[in-house]
Amino acid sequence: MQPGSSIVIGGGIAGLTAAENLARRGLHITLVEREPVLGGNALTVCCKAIDGECQLCGGCLLPPRMDAVTEAENIDVLTETTVTQVHRANGKFHTHLSSAQIDRAPVRADTVILATGFDPIDALSKGPYSYGAVPAVTTGQEMERRIKEEGQGAYDQMALERVAFIQCVGSRDEHAGRGYCSQVCCRYALRLARLLKSRLSEVEITIHKMDMQTGGRDVGPTWHAALEEEIEVVSGLPAVIEASPTDPEKGLFVYEDVVTGERKEGTYDLIVLSTGMQPRADAGEVARRFGLNRDPYGFFATKPDGTSTIAPGVFVAGCCQAPRSMAESVAHAQRTAQACYRYLQEAL
Repeated sequence: MQPGSSIVIGGGIAGLTAAENLARRGLHITLVEREPVLGGNALTVCCKAIDGECQLCGGCLLPPRMDAVTEAENIDVLTETTVTQVHRANGKFHTHLSSAQIDRAPVRADTVILATGFDPIDALSKGPYSYGAVPAVTTGQEMERRIKEEGQGAYDQMALERVAFIQCVGSRDEHAGRGYCSQVCCRYALRLARLLKSRLSEVEITIHKMDMQTGGRDVGPTWHAALEEEIEVVSGLPAVIEASPTDPEKGLFVYEDVVTGERKEGTYDLIVLSTGMQPRADAGEVARRFGLNRDPYGFFATKPDGTSTIAPGVFVAGCCQAPRSMAESVAHAQRTAQACYRYLQEAL
């Protein structure tokens, strides 16, 4: 009996992990990615090791999975390709694809794994924070990308004296329909803050928060190290960020320290907005196409196992199901591959 086949839609770290896992079990995999290259959002994640000491950020998890997928003989990789139609007949999914506006022959598979990832929350949606208007204001994702492209010394020559990280930008916002925690923002802010401090020992760094996710072995040591390195953590978010009246290149904001009850203000050379995750803009269309339902926040809903959906043979992996770190996305994709393989063993 043939092991079966699967089409994996999405070539980010979850899709790569699921495809490689199933390929090792003997399945034939078609991996579909809409962008010209594999990697998805994980491509922007930089290494945050300090003097060779790993901070467990997950930035190194992507390359070996990309290599494994591109080298596997039983994985067909289709980049710059999108799904246009899908229907089920004779127990197989017939998936119609388009590459460079050219329709391809339908791909037939026994199962489908959706690993379509997430969209970063647009910092412009938080208008009062003046992203795009005040030069000092950037985002965590932009900081990651700059360090990855220019190296860990990317900010060494900026003469930074004061830096602020603003947490929960776009996440935990019921008014915007995003009442959930994005899971990763506290982690990457702490790691980036420590990395910056390791290179610029005199810089003053303040993290403004609602609260912090500090549990778990991957972030607990980072949290304690940040406090020992005198990175200040303040319970209080700014209402408005604007250009400093004395230097328009810098950012000024007023906030209330909710612990002390004091009203304070700060002027910073660099303000990093810790933006989170949201469902992809096309999540509703994908859900309709594959017969799925979505949770109250728009992520793909699953059965209690967290991987299978109401559509038999359709599974989800990674952040299209819920916000996750890279390591958590890898672990979830491995669970998804196991559930998919078990389904095939029972169905074929």
